[in-house]
Amino acid sequence: MERRVALFLDFDNVFGALCAQAPEAAEAFVLEPGRWLDWVARRVRQAAAPAEEGACRLLVRRCYLNPSGSLLLESGERVFFGSFRNNLVRAGFQVTDCPPLTRGGKTSADIVMVMDVLDALQHATRFDTFAILSSDADFTPILQRLRAHDRRTMVVSIGSAADAYRAAADEVVGPGEFIREALGLPGEGTEPPDGPAAERWEEPASPDGEAPDPAAMREAILAQVAAELARAPAPLHLPALGKRLHERLGPQVRATAFGGAGSLARLLAAAGDPQMELIPGYGGGWVRDTARHPLLRPDEAAELPSPP
Repeated sequence: MERRVALFLDFDNVFGALCAQAPEAAEAFVLEPGRWLDWVARRVRQAAAPAEEGACRLLVRRCYLNPSGSLLLESGERVFFGSFRNNLVRAGFQVTDCPPLTRGGKTSADIVMVMDVLDALQHATRFDTFAILSSDADFTPILQRLRAHDRRTMVVSIGSAADAYRAAADEVVGPGEFIREALGLPGEGTEPPDGPAAERWEEPASPDGEAPDPAAMREAILAQVAAELARAPAPLHLPALGKRLHERLGPQVRATAFGGAGSLARLLAAAGDPQMELIPGYGGGWVRDTARHPLLRPDEAAELPSPP
């Protein structure tokens, strides 16, 4: 039986989480997308009908990215998401640009992706399986809608996924399994559990033996940022702030990929705190306290001093 698959990639979410957990995996992800696409096809076929012969076709390959989005690597190199477009297009992806709509860097990627999934659900071609590559719990309702329409769903979650999001999917692939099997690299963290491929990935344990709590980590990060902003005489440099968060809050910042957001900038943008405003670009970006720090023009932001 031939399996027909529609795949939707939340690029910023997946790539940002991979950069936080394993930079070499992030590089393999964008340089050789054909490799992990082949793995997705094999995984869908084996999980949906392990005893049956038949092909699996990725008929829809959609990618949603912020072309001006970027990450500052530990090496000091800045990578822009738009630079990976050609690799994705050559792998058969239809790439949808989702540039920032607000000064805080918020994009429309999530809602555009949901609308496309709903369109695919009503398409004349009946897609058997929907593959969602994102750890964003905002996609929980669309997974529930797909289940109600008797469609199989597979989620690839590189960041820490909420319980409700995981429960809404038929299969959840965690970071270690994806890095090891799809990208062909040594996976980080604990080994995946024994048993069928559809079993859930166990999140890395914290030092006290309990699984990292993304919600608690988000609150801890936001509280730390608020405390620093309250003392800072000028806007805070995001890369330097991220490094301090890793040092002060420990390995769970990395283990939860900034509380499931994928990056510090995405976490601050999603928080919606009117007193924390992102200043994108300019050496990795900045965040200002709107009650204490004056609004800067682009040329003024460009002159902000980088920390030592």
